[in-house]
Amino acid sequence: MRVYFIAVCFSVGILAACGSAEEENVQREEHQQEIQKQPTSNLPYNFRLEMDSVLTRYFALKKAFIESDSEQTVKKAEELSRFSKSVMDEVLEAKKRGLWLAIDRIIQKESENLISEPDVDEQRVYFRRISNAMIRMVEEFNPVEYTIYHMSCPDFRGRTAEWLSREEDIRNPYHGEETPDCGEIVQRL
Repeated sequence: MRVYFIAVCFSVGILAACGSAEEENVQREEHQQEIQKQPTSNLPYNFRLEMDSVLTRYFALKKAFIESDSEQTVKKAEELSRFSKSVMDEVLEAKKRGLWLAIDRIIQKESENLISEPDVDEQRVYFRRISNAMIRMVEEFNPVEYTIYHMSCPDFRGRTAEWLSREEDIRNPYHGEETPDCGEIVQRL
């Protein structure tokens, strides 16, 4: 009887392990299908890596605005500006290179304005312009393979203000700690 019980337990254990392996295979196949459905970028690999780094610096700047930390916004704007200026755009075809250079000029100019402004609420005006340029960059180049959320706030100084986020949760950089959840997702990019 005892041997029979052990044999049954062993068989159940094997079946459970096989079930887990089958589930893992199904999940792996679904993940591969999802990856294949995603559009691949025709941008050079190095340029896509640099765009990802530009976005990372933008997200750090956005976080500083969420926290209403004017010292950090200056620091993060300097980093964004410095990095976007160094992007190797020579690998792009003429039309895309021209578009990137226009976006970079906006990032440079508005970062410079932001850096020279000590008041975080005034800095947000320049962040709005940087965000618009970053939204254009993501829409035109589609440089990354992860989801980016394009978000919008209907009332920043009487106008709509938009931004990008890696997180689906609304954390409004224009209102900081006052109304951090004000806004909506416009689209997933």
